[in-house]
Amino acid sequence: MFKATRRRSAVLAALMAAGLALITTATSAAAATGGRPAIIGGRPAPTPYSFMVSFQLRELPDNHCGGSLVAADWVVTAAHCKGLMKPGKTLVRVGSLDRDNGGVVTGVKRVVTRPDRNNRGRDGGPRADIMLVQLDQRVPLEPIRIAETPGAVGEPSRVIGWGLVCEDMNDPACKPQRLQELDTVRVADGRCAFLTRGAELCTGEREGRAASACSGDSGGPQIRMVAGRWELIGATSRDGDDIEDRMDGSAGCSTSPYGGPGVGIWTDVTHYRAWITDTIGAQAHSAS
Repeated sequence: MFKATRRRSAVLAALMAAGLALITTATSAAAATGGRPAIIGGRPAPTPYSFMVSFQLRELPDNHCGGSLVAADWVVTAAHCKGLMKPGKTLVRVGSLDRDNGGVVTGVKRVVTRPDRNNRGRDGGPRADIMLVQLDQRVPLEPIRIAETPGAVGEPSRVIGWGLVCEDMNDPACKPQRLQELDTVRVADGRCAFLTRGAELCTGEREGRAASACSGDSGGPQIRMVAGRWELIGATSRDGDDIEDRMDGSAGCSTSPYGGPGVGIWTDVTHYRAWITDTIGAQAHSAS
């Protein structure tokens, strides 16, 4: 559900409010890299990430959003995935390489969005595209630490997800079974349209190729290596330059409107670090 365009985003948001958007939300692309089976030009992950989360619905299989385990029973994801979070119906798979097997499977207990979620940005759309999901049981896997800062422009990072692997959003052959990863880098904020400075990250592929996340990768982690371990810096939000639909109906996530390498926008999770810590702590205190 990576929001590739402004108009498509509005449609998906309306559908999700009705709980019907899940059939069309899992879409990533790799056409710009010759159709390689990857998260838009990336590669199959060789080893599992203990903190990687896939959100699914039992009656509508396939990955629909991603997330990051940040505590034994808490996940950070994108707020625009909220329509997917249904206690008793949403299946949450944590720490697996395979979309449908392995890892630890649990469900959703509670969803917490920020009070300023409905505040409007420069493009009229909502901001604070971040959400906390409490799981209905504690998961015996290692969570990821939230970084102190997202790092400077030019510092390397990585994004992970199960979004589709082709630009054709209707092609069933584009759904990867194995988790995909892509090496990325922070780029100047000015390269992304309608980015909220200080609360969002503009990101491109590390070598400057046409490669990125796309629909279906929403909420998934952007991570960077800090002192020899992965730390969380971002949550996949939306396309950074295709703000209107392509005339041919393609997603265009990995390319700009002019055919060059595209960029994407990730919510800066480090900006919301205190809110995340306070929310998890408050819930734990109320339950004790």
